[in-house]
Amino acid sequence: MDGFFSVDGPLMRALSRFAQLLALSVLWIVCSVPWITAGASTAALYTVTLRMVRGEEGKVASGFFRAWRENFCQATLIHLLLTVLAAALLLYGQAAALFTGGAGLFFTGAGALMWLLWLMEALFVYPAQARFANPLPVTVKNAWLMAAGNVPVLLGVFLITGLPAWTLLLNTELLIRTLPLWLLAGPGLIAWLNSFLFAKCFQRYIPEQNETGE
Repeated sequence: MDGFFSVDGPLMRALSRFAQLLALSVLWIVCSVPWITAGASTAALYTVTLRMVRGEEGKVASGFFRAWRENFCQATLIHLLLTVLAAALLLYGQAAALFTGGAGLFFTGAGALMWLLWLMEALFVYPAQARFANPLPVTVKNAWLMAAGNVPVLLGVFLITGLPAWTLLLNTELLIRTLPLWLLAGPGLIAWLNSFLFAKCFQRYIPEQNETGE
């Protein structure tokens, strides 16, 4: 029992990790309040959590802000690109709803496929931006190729990212009770869990890519 409660014991390590993820969540939320900076904040979040799962521990706040500055320009462009594409898809969906019969099914199916491609890019591009040093077009292309080539990872990240939110939305009472906790700890926890999948996935591409100077 002494070992369990010791400074280096499992309990203290778990509490320390939770505190780090809590700090990361707060940093991500605060730095994403100006909508335009959400991309840089997400790339910075994944930079730190990917380091955590690789055992490259460091100061959370300084590591986050350093990555935020380094990724700001490219991650912001990615964020704007994804936002424009999402807006275009929403407009497409409204236009497709005007069609009925076979044409309606065709345009609805095409819209669903385009949303799937958008989601694949959105889930992988920020971790890829955090892990690899590539020009914007290469990052965008590689993120989609890695998502398409690693379907189990894609499904795992989708479930980790979306299932908690979906579950909470289905249970309004649970949502109200746990919303403050999810707002404070959720972003860091989700990115950290996803990073275990991304770290294993990205390892396959390390010999073929130039790593960022982390």
